[in-house]
Amino acid sequence: MRLNAFGISDIGLNRSNNEDVLASLPEIGFFVLADGMGGHQAGEVAAREAVNFLCDQMRSLQGREGISLRQALHHAIEQANRRVYEMSRQSEALSGMGTTLCCVVWTSAMVIYAHIGDSRIYRLKNRKLELLTKDHSFFAKWLETGKLAETCETPYPYKHVITRALGTTTKPKPEIAIAEHEMGDLYFLCTDGLSDVLTLVEMEAIINRSHTIEEACKNLIERAKIRGSSDNITLLMVRSEPLYTERDSRIGFGLM
Repeated sequence: MRLNAFGISDIGLNRSNNEDVLASLPEIGFFVLADGMGGHQAGEVAAREAVNFLCDQMRSLQGREGISLRQALHHAIEQANRRVYEMSRQSEALSGMGTTLCCVVWTSAMVIYAHIGDSRIYRLKNRKLELLTKDHSFFAKWLETGKLAETCETPYPYKHVITRALGTTTKPKPEIAIAEHEMGDLYFLCTDGLSDVLTLVEMEAIINRSHTIEEACKNLIERAKIRGSSDNITLLMVRSEPLYTERDSRIGFGLM
C-alpha cells in the first residue's frame, strides 16, 4: 500500500491574503490543515506555527501506533496550542490570534484523526462520502436545537463564530477518533471556504466524477468559487492505493 496525497489552497474571491496553511507528509502518514484567525495577518502566523510545530512533533513520533500514538497526538496538539497562545500574549500585533486545526495520522492498522474548530474531515468509502467531524461553532449548536438552515428566513447571525480554537485559551479541547481503513479509502480535510458553499452530496458527486485526487481537488475549488465562496479555500486529500509499477502509475487510479 502507498499513500497518494494532494493539497491545494486558493486565496478565494474576496480576501487580500491567505490565512490557510496545509502540510502533507505521506512518508510518515501525517496530513494537517489549519485556518487562522486574527487581524494584521496574525491568523496566518497562528496557522503556520501550529502546522509547523505539529509536523515536527509527528516526525519525532514516527513508528508509534495505536493508543500511544493517539495520546501522543493529543499531547502534541496541546503543546502547539501553548506555543500559539504564548506568542499571542507576547506581541500586541498577534494578540487574540488563533486557528482551527484538523489532521489525519495514517498507520498500517488505522487512521487517527483530530480536529478543533470548524475545519472538517471527510471520508469517501465505496463512493459514499461521510463527514467524520462535528463543527465547533455556534451554528452547529443552533442546528442541534432542531433548527433547519434551509427553512430560516434570514441567515443565522453567528454562523462563522467558532466555540473552540487552537491558541485562544490555555486548554484546547480537540476531538480525536480512530477508524479502521481499507484499500481505496479517501480522506480529505478542508476549510470552511469549501464546506460553507458545497453540500456533502455535491462534493461526493464531484469527487466520484474525477479521475485523480488532484483533479478532484481542483474541481471542488472551482465549484466553490463559482458558488461565490468569500473565504480562503483549502483542501487536502489522501488515498490509500496498491503499489503500482512505474508504468501502471502513469495511467491514474480513477475514482469512478
